[in-house]
Amino acid sequence: MFLVVAMAGFSIVASDGMLRGVTKAEYLDLVEAAVAAYSDEHVRDYIAEVERGGVQEHGFPRLTANLGGLIAAGRRRGHMETFRRMMDICCRDAKKGPMGHVGGGNEFSVKELVGAIQDLERAGVFPKEVTDGWRRDISEVDPWRCYRAKPKAGNLTRSYNWAVFGAASEQTRLNAGMGGNPRFVEKYVSDQMRWFDENGQWRDPHEPLVYDFVTRLQYAQILFAGYDGPSRAALLKHFERGAEATLALQSVSGEIPYGGRSNQFLHNDTFYAALCEWYSAWYRERGDLATAARFRAAAARAVAGLRRWLAERPVRHVKNLYAPGSGKPGTGIGCEGYAYFDKYMATMGSWAMMAMRFADDRPLPQVPEEDVAAFASSSHFHIVALRAGDYFAQFDYHADRNYDCDGLGRIHRRDAPTAIGISVPCAKKPSYSTERKNTRGLAIMPVGGGTLEPAGSGRDKDGAWANWKRGSLDWRCRLTKEGLSSELLGDGEVAMSLPAFEFDGKTTTKVTCEGGELVVRYRGWRCVYKSDGEIVDAGLCSCNRNGRYRVFMARGRNRLLLKVSIEKDAAETLP
Repeated sequence: MFLVVAMAGFSIVASDGMLRGVTKAEYLDLVEAAVAAYSDEHVRDYIAEVERGGVQEHGFPRLTANLGGLIAAGRRRGHMETFRRMMDICCRDAKKGPMGHVGGGNEFSVKELVGAIQDLERAGVFPKEVTDGWRRDISEVDPWRCYRAKPKAGNLTRSYNWAVFGAASEQTRLNAGMGGNPRFVEKYVSDQMRWFDENGQWRDPHEPLVYDFVTRLQYAQILFAGYDGPSRAALLKHFERGAEATLALQSVSGEIPYGGRSNQFLHNDTFYAALCEWYSAWYRERGDLATAARFRAAAARAVAGLRRWLAERPVRHVKNLYAPGSGKPGTGIGCEGYAYFDKYMATMGSWAMMAMRFADDRPLPQVPEEDVAAFASSSHFHIVALRAGDYFAQFDYHADRNYDCDGLGRIHRRDAPTAIGISVPCAKKPSYSTERKNTRGLAIMPVGGGTLEPAGSGRDKDGAWANWKRGSLDWRCRLTKEGLSSELLGDGEVAMSLPAFEFDGKTTTKVTCEGGELVVRYRGWRCVYKSDGEIVDAGLCSCNRNGRYRVFMARGRNRLLLKVSIEKDAAETLP
């Protein structure tokens, strides 16, 4: 089938039938949405805080750079004096040394400040002596003194995404004529490349999927900023290997895969879009317009999914509808202690700005989308992803127990609310805030002893499949355009856990269970579990970043059949 034409209120196809994707102006709209999420009072308090104690973490300079980019583009001109005050502080403090907060680093935000200065210089918004002053301050940043991440290079060191961020800031400074240390760039470009796997995915400690995508984005920025050092050819080979995984792991709802820390934040969508825009421009330059179009369409899917969350009021930076956190460390349901509003809302805008710079607005020919796909990551990331028609399923067979659990932790249908089936698993003891303590992990998963082991996956013309072993149990799953069908085989009673979405932080769903059918109704959709055995309420609940789920069990003898579908709800029982 051809790529979806209209998504979340905007068309990615021009009147002549050519794919246009997300325009640069629409990326600036996302930057503006990030900035607008901070009230004037919030910004005044934020400025007063950094004037008292200095810049402590990179959320403040990222917010500053976002505002600067908007002003350069002719937007937010009424905030010029506020911006100038913020920019003076950021550039002054960047050259002083490492940021005061252990979770904040100059390496994350110097490149954003450089980009804002360049945009403002081109626009001529401020007098030259003002932008020259900012330029001088940034030129005095010494990476060996001002950055936190300075790991030794060599086979005994571990991957460290901060070092790649630092290399990106240094290459950006070099390209802009604002200082920059080429030895620093080459040291960490070459050393940290050792952590790409055979599929071109980058392995941060514990292999969180967020830090595969976002670290590859920093390498993309390094290349975009003119890096032509000894490691360039090898780096491009890694990008070529990573192209398939980048596309295959995106759900039909536009989301990056779950798995590990920093997931389910709005900035996940903009950094994925930025990476896809880089890939699209790269393949266009090589003359492969079909692959370039696939990446532009993937970026558009990510933006479409994001826009649904940005339509909520008030805007949250994490994908649930609980009351927003205060903006300070350690606040917000679904958030790690470091993943608070003041840092991560601005980050959504920073990656949208990067996507805008990478994006090539020239139209591309439309290409048909594969109707069925299956992808198995390397064992480092332990993911199997299936797609068929409007459905997407993701399994994890060696989950990071601090964030997830094994099993089928995601089933999405295009255009449906992502949490109505399940979007991320519930960990027994998650390393982020939930509304209540969990009594168990929860995913769609066989109940029984032993670890979940892959037993093959693939596709045919009608669907995609993944087979599993758990102890003496055999679990066979197949995804088609009608949804997911699974068969569980074992001796005696066999059972599977089922998540029933109950609460998103604002709205309670309608959950009904009768015999072998469990139905969840939410926002005009319904998720239906049908079993040839019985489905019973376990009387437990578990929470993830998106909200609260009730735990149900499907049970049978020797063989259990289960079907999962997500359908439009004709009853429209909930707003």
